[in-house]
Amino acid sequence: MSLDLSSLVPGARSWKRASASIRRRPTRVHGLGAFLVAQALIVLVIAAGVLTGGGNTRVLYVYLLFTLCSTALIGLDGWNGRHALPAAFLGVYFVYFGAEPLAALFTVRRATTPEALGATAGVVLAGAALAIGGYRLALRAFARAPDARRPKDWRLGSIVSVGLLLWLLGTYATYVWYFHVVTDTTIEATRTGLARLGELRITALILAQMGQPLGALLLIYAWRVRRGWLLAGLIVLLLVLQVVLGFVIDIKGTALLAGALVIASILLIDGRIPFGWLAGAAIFVHLSFPVFQAYREFVHGDLGLARTTVLQNLGQVFDLALANERRTMQGPDRAQSFFERLSLLGSVHMVVSRTGDDVPYEHGYTLLPLISAFVPRLIWPDKPDVQAGQVVNQAFHVSPVASTYISPSHLGELYWNFGWPGVLIGMPLIGALFGIVGARFNLREGRSVTRLLVTVVTLHYVVQGFEGTIAVSYVVWMRSLAAIGLLHLLFARTPSARRVKPSGNAVGAVETVARPVAVRPFPNLLR
Repeated sequence: MSLDLSSLVPGARSWKRASASIRRRPTRVHGLGAFLVAQALIVLVIAAGVLTGGGNTRVLYVYLLFTLCSTALIGLDGWNGRHALPAAFLGVYFVYFGAEPLAALFTVRRATTPEALGATAGVVLAGAALAIGGYRLALRAFARAPDARRPKDWRLGSIVSVGLLLWLLGTYATYVWYFHVVTDTTIEATRTGLARLGELRITALILAQMGQPLGALLLIYAWRVRRGWLLAGLIVLLLVLQVVLGFVIDIKGTALLAGALVIASILLIDGRIPFGWLAGAAIFVHLSFPVFQAYREFVHGDLGLARTTVLQNLGQVFDLALANERRTMQGPDRAQSFFERLSLLGSVHMVVSRTGDDVPYEHGYTLLPLISAFVPRLIWPDKPDVQAGQVVNQAFHVSPVASTYISPSHLGELYWNFGWPGVLIGMPLIGALFGIVGARFNLREGRSVTRLLVTVVTLHYVVQGFEGTIAVSYVVWMRSLAAIGLLHLLFARTPSARRVKPSGNAVGAVETVARPVAVRPFPNLLR
């Protein structure tokens, strides 16, 4: 028999009810605390930057953008919960538009874009606020109560076999594409290579390349849910081969693909931050980025070595790139730093400051491929093929080489097409997309191959792809979702429900279907 003294203490019962309510809603409390900690940190970082690097007029802009982006922490319900995908987008958004001016606070060297951003700052800040509003409304509209039933999932044998098949076909298609079809980055080489292939073979190669990240994800999923040295060795081999392939074809995204997928999968499947993998990725990027730049500038550019020659003499080519690393990254003609290459502020500033003045609005022209994405050329021979990045270069006269690709970012492209109405309508829709995917496919409420594929494909093509052009990102994303839906129909099966008896000695206890085990939202941060 226990003695309850709460009735003897004034206000004790109300305090107990409030405490119980807080325990039932730990995420909001932790999220608010994380937001306040982030606010304190950014104030300290900005103050340190101003004191060490000299004056900079972008202090208010950096603080406001960081504050908007960090509001996702308030509702964050775990690294794989409903708010995880929108939070990832806002984090990437700050990196694209705030990391470079933040880093510039610590140096005397000015940022690469003008100090007075003017309307550009308004567009960037409004874009973040509108995306937040869109995803919050979508979460409220599409969220559903957690289901005790486990979602349909694949059998382990299907996961490994289909994953290996997709990855091997995708890697082979990538090899054929970059070594025998598009052997150089020039538009002439691209046209010559594509002219040798028919529409059917081009489509097959493109679809096979899209299957490479899906195959890698399936193998990583099998490794995370079953573990084992054989699957771990397969993942290590995949990591190495992706780095080599990305180095030879001079695409950093390909080299980093497998590592990024591993980190994202651990976050989404296990619901924890892989600190070791993140540290290793940071070291790899820091060490490899100058080498990749030296390879692009000196080996691939100055020497003009073909990719087949590079592959045949990989060791010697790597030594050449390593020897020219310092020359490439230093001096007045140095290559851009990592943060400078990530920054989209310059592109958006160019678009906002000149569109409607000496450059006309596009009125939706660069978005035409969204309409024709699923219509084959056999049916629509004259369907538009808009290379938006090249159109940006030619319209704004950035480079004298017409084939140069200049990324406007999704935000810049919305403004370039429709001005402020494009931002006011487009950014809430983008935010709503993240809210819908977060509400319906988050892995905290049920782990499955399909949910992982949908979430990571969205992260890759829409979140990370925000730096590119809208049509390219969303066309590939929609095609990937179509492929994922087909795979789900073919391989997903309803898991057998294990029936267990409830613990305790309740009278008349009956067998019930086991519910998913409740886990802490941030298992390796909150003990």
